[in-house]
Formats: sequence, structure tokens, C-alpha cells
Amino acid sequence: MTYYLTFDVEDWFHAHNVLPAIKPDQWDDYEPRVERNVNRLLDLLAEYDTRATFFVLGWVADRHPTVVELIEAAGHDVESHGYNHKLLYEQNAEAVRRDLARSKNVLESIVDQSVTGYRAPSFSITPWAADILADLGFEYDSSRYAARHDRYGSVSVTEETTFTTLENGLTEIQLPTLEVGPMSIPWGGGGYFRFIPYRLFRRGLRRIGRDRDVVFYLHPWELDPHQPHQQLPRTNRLRHYHNLSETAGRLRRLLADFDWEPISTSMDGNH
Repeated sequence: MTYYLTFDVEDWFHAHNVLPAIKPDQWDDYEPRVERNVNRLLDLLAEYDTRATFFVLGWVADRHPTVVELIEAAGHDVESHGYNHKLLYEQNAEAVRRDLARSKNVLESIVDQSVTGYRAPSFSITPWAADILADLGFEYDSSRYAARHDRYGSVSVTEETTFTTLENGLTEIQLPTLEVGPMSIPWGGGGYFRFIPYRLFRRGLRRIGRDRDVVFYLHPWELDPHQPHQQLPRTNRLRHYHNLSETAGRLRRLLADFDWEPISTSMDGNH
């Protein structure tokens, strides 16, 4: 089985956990840290000779095109994370279409490659959004998390495998869950990677990888314990800030313990 490494490129103030303190119309008022965090991440990947897929927020690409150029120059995939980082099911279809098209256009104006992959903010995919993606020329979406969560969306798939083809021709690349009895526990990265002890997380990935391909994700801001801290509700605070100081070390161990590939290797004909 194959292990795929992905990153959702957004700044610290884009995270939905920070929304109670910072509204989207205030984003330009706060210190951008995405460039330094992506640079740190690129250095780490170069050290382990590892390529990955970067789902880049269009808002970031517009203001920090150098970030996108550096990702491409290092040999990584550049794909879309949308433009405005709004949950898809909180918008109407026309707004989502505009958002997706805008993100694709701004990224393709910077990089010398077609942007054909997408990941929805907070995995908020919907069946009608998947249809819009296919209509706009995207080839795959990696937003489905078959687990209960207060923000996640879903699309209907024919089987619970990592790669499945939807009726509209779009490939859906699912995030992994660990089945423990009747429970389906999210095991794809992000906050779960920061909360679950590393040895247990690694063991879970290996167990999942015996039966199916594994997709891992992380945000550059999760390697940044020095980002400005906000006054947030307790749950949001835990989700956003827990173990930030340990993420870089854990990621280093993860890069050493597994062989990783970008999603493009699968879309070139392996699946």
C-alpha cells in the first residue's frame, strides 16, 4: 500500500477554530506567518528527500505568490484548497463555483502546471460541490472523512476504499479512519496527529496501511507554536493550540518511519 503526504496551506488565522476571535474581513490586519512556516516545511521535506501534495488557499496565493513558487520549485504538487476558506455547505452553489474557479485561476497564473486536485476547508465537501468540481475540470477531490465531526461534509461513494470514482467521473480520495470495534476514529493527521501519542498514531497508520492506501494531512501553522494566541472558547483553544511545540518533531519521525509520495503519483495511472 502507498502512503500519501499532503498539506493544507493556509495561515494561522484562517483556521476555523480561530473564527470566534478573528473574522475573515480582519485577516489582512494580522501578522502573516505562512511563508516562514512553509519554508520550514520545505526544508524538512528536502532533508528527507520527500515530495508531497500542497493544497494551497487562493487567498494565500494572491498575497504570497512566492510561497506557491517555492512549493513548485521544490518539486511538489500544487493543488487547490479553495479561495476564501468557507465551509462549502454554508454557501450556495453559485458562490462555491466562483470560489473554486477563482482559486484555480490564481494558482494556475503562478505555477507551470494544471491545478486538478482539491481539498475542501475542514473537509466540508458536498455532493453538489463535487459536481461543480468535475464541471470546472478538477480530476480529484480529497475531502471525504468517513467519521462523525461537527464540520465535516460527505459525498456518496460506492465502497470504503481510499480511491473511488464518483458518478460524475471525479476521483474521491478519502482520508483514513481506524476501525476499533464499532467506532470509526479519524486517523489522517491534523489535530489527531497532535493529540494521539506518536507511537500509537504510527501503529494505527501501519494497521490501516495493511489494507488500503493512506492519506496524511497537516497545516503549516501546526509547526508554529509561536503564532499569536487568541482568546478562544475552550474546545477551540484545545483543537488549535494543543501540542504545537511537538508537531515538527513528530513530523520528522513520520518522515523517517514511512515512505511518502504526492497524490500525483496515483493520478498518473496507478489507480
